Amino acid sequence: MKSATRTAALVTGGVVMLVAPVVAMRAWSDPADPRISVGAPAPASLVPGAVRDASGRMIAGAVWTGLVTHDPATGATSNAAAESVTSQDRRTWMIKLREGGRFHDGSPVTAASFAGAWTAALRESWPGARLFTDVARVKGAKAGRDGMAGVTVRSDLTLEVTLDRPLNGFPALLGDPAFLPLPESVLRSRDWRAFDRRPIGNGPLRVISRDARETVLERPGGRTVVVKAMPDAAAQYRAVESGDLDLATSVPPNRHGAMESDFPGRHLTVPGRSMTYLAFPSWEKRLAGPSLRQALSMALDRRAVTEGPLGHQATPANALVPPGVLPGHREGQCRLCVHDPRAASAALTDAGGLAGPLTLWHVRGAGDDAWVKAVAEQLRKGLRLDVRPKAVTAAELEKALADRKVDGPFVLHSQVPYPAQVAALAPILAAGTGFEDGYTSDLVTRSEETAVPDEAVTSARLAETALLRDMPAMPLWSAHDHLVWSERLRGVASDAFAGPRLDRLTLKT
Repeated sequence: MKSATRTAALVTGGVVMLVAPVVAMRAWSDPADPRISVGAPAPASLVPGAVRDASGRMIAGAVWTGLVTHDPATGATSNAAAESVTSQDRRTWMIKLREGGRFHDGSPVTAASFAGAWTAALRESWPGARLFTDVARVKGAKAGRDGMAGVTVRSDLTLEVTLDRPLNGFPALLGDPAFLPLPESVLRSRDWRAFDRRPIGNGPLRVISRDARETVLERPGGRTVVVKAMPDAAAQYRAVESGDLDLATSVPPNRHGAMESDFPGRHLTVPGRSMTYLAFPSWEKRLAGPSLRQALSMALDRRAVTEGPLGHQATPANALVPPGVLPGHREGQCRLCVHDPRAASAALTDAGGLAGPLTLWHVRGAGDDAWVKAVAEQLRKGLRLDVRPKAVTAAELEKALADRKVDGPFVLHSQVPYPAQVAALAPILAAGTGFEDGYTSDLVTRSEETAVPDEAVTSARLAETALLRDMPAMPLWSAHDHLVWSERLRGVASDAFAGPRLDRLTLKT
């Protein structure tokens, strides 16, 4: 029946797509069809420096080969387009490229391909620019500026990068899409809109076509992968169930518990690299004591929120480091994250109580309204506090923090930029809370700068312990992803930093 459907589609062309698009989609999962279909929201951009969403990262990971790659199972960093990434002082880095690298248009991948792409991200103020300015802190990097003093092309295959301070995690950071190369043609034309429609990478899959409905990728001499624009998780799930789709990259809340029965041995939960916190402004004296913050933490039933308003799309926090950060995450570090109403009440009493209203600040339209209300209700019932959610714009919250006008806990979303424990801790110190502790700051700095791997790990662990004790930011939960796939698909692998590895997908023979 499906073979007949495919024949009809070929004969009548676009008419079948207009009259019966579902039937046409189903034909793609015909066992004889070499194409692999994947459902995901449409990527916002496929220009490397502008890639920020999960779909963009997933596709970019197949279309480009970056300087380094991360192992999905261990988080270990290994060289890819780079032959070596070395430094004597962890501040000045020499990057040597492998010989023979080519873009899909046949042009060579050179050091200038990377330097030009990085400069473009900065000049155009794309989202990836902050990795150069705030995370790597490349010398002279500033959003909107055309060029960086810290990036020098030494030869066709050699690039020198100088940072403002030592950072031993710099090689791991190079795995982000912001550090991918661009061909000379687009660096010269700066026609980013046209390039976004038909990006040219240097990876295992190349973009054959892209529109609002789908992105078609092809491995030369191999499989074609079609990424369908399907933002609705329920639609993806049903499509895999009915044989209309090979891989769904999200699962609706009401099917979370049914994944194993619906797809026995064909589902995967992927721990994430993002974390949601409630951060405390240090200038609000009522919240200054760690005992009070600890009381608030123990009063929260995180699982009730993740299984309720968050619809099984997040994992309750038991550490400051998200579970998808490998190496780095350690289970059970946050004992104060365990729901314990009696201990919470006792800790609140020890802290002298909390008089007056407690304002929970959050950004309007960021998708936090429902869970913020749930958390407020838990604190009202568990600790008998007058908790009042306050929704503001992102700009208003930023200004209120700068002016020290925030008078209660505020929602903090953080995404770890590279797989290392310290990469999750450093943003907490820079969150605008005003928290100052020389011991903790020194530990974070030592972990970032030391040349000794064991010392970096030890310092980061001590810093996490100290931050959990003082709790300037209370960990709530970490988002995770779900995948389900058809019986004909194999090679499904995913991780928190790249997402599903499209280049590894194959069909069972």
